[in-house]
Amino acid sequence: MLYQNTLLVIKDGSKSFGKVVAVRNFSLEVKDGEFVCLLGPSGCGKTTLLRIIAGFETLDSGDVLMNGKSIIRLQPYKKPMNMVFQNYALFPHMSVFENIAFSQFLKKKSKEEIGRKVKKMLQLVQLEGFETRRPNQLSGGQCQRVALARALINEPKILLLDEPLGSLDLKIRKQMQIELKNIQEKLRITFIYVTHDQEEAL
Repeated sequence: MLYQNTLLVIKDGSKSFGKVVAVRNFSLEVKDGEFVCLLGPSGCGKTTLLRIIAGFETLDSGDVLMNGKSIIRLQPYKKPMNMVFQNYALFPHMSVFENIAFSQFLKKKSKEEIGRKVKKMLQLVQLEGFETRRPNQLSGGQCQRVALARALINEPKILLLDEPLGSLDLKIRKQMQIELKNIQEKLRITFIYVTHDQEEAL
């Protein structure tokens, strides 16, 4: 039985790559606005699970439901969710503004709307004044903020974060942990966060 305000459900999900079982009979219920951490050692299937939710991998068996409806056959771009990667995946030839606005350009939004939304995201991740810089002119923490802003500008129902702070040094990582939680509480977006670091999960 699903509890109240359930947004996402994974039902008995299994996925193998050849003889290697990545996920076996995994079930999870996530409420709307919840911050969920998936904690486990490297190679235990955490990233595979995120990729299944996002639609980048298909289940061998089981189902993924959002608001009670199966989404496993939906193309990733049709799902109301975005993913933030450990390696940032920024476009090196684009400015901070262009990286954040990229999806809005694809959606053919007006210049005025794009400018307004990018400004809002820059304020959210505290990068005002960095609009014209390229990724190679930013620190690791700043690059991760750009990646976060680029994902959040689409106003997703769910944000998937795959060890997003793993490549940052300890001091910046601690700072970003607090900022991520503050952003999540401010926006009330559901976060599903993968990490192998127990302290980070706590």
